[in-house]
Amino acid sequence: MPVITLMSPDASPGSPALDRLAKAVTGLLGIQPEHCWVIWQRLDADAVHRPEWRRPSGPYAPIGFVTCKASYDRETVGRLLLLLRDELSTLLGVPAAEVYLAVRRAIPGELLVRGDVWTADA
Repeated sequence: MPVITLMSPDASPGSPALDRLAKAVTGLLGIQPEHCWVIWQRLDADAVHRPEWRRPSGPYAPIGFVTCKASYDRETVGRLLLLLRDELSTLLGVPAAEVYLAVRRAIPGELLVRGDVWTADA
């Protein structure tokens, strides 16, 4: 159930590209493709302090947050971050080292999933 929020001064790469990211993620996690959402937010570079975004022209590597269930182990989450880094670098033509991602863990009892409060995976 990852929700991936990506932010950049660049325009979205489009739905097909975001679908590709979701399919890569769900393939790694072994879940259905519709259980991953990818959101692209375009930011005004002047409203953000990120030195890499001060270059005169892009493309610019995004920053982002991956919200996922706390039940995913660290090794899997680490592989997920590396997969996203590599996919974004290739897809957007940006240096992999400039992609910044952080994980936000959703814990049981604090997540609404498909109409119910998630208590834990079976």
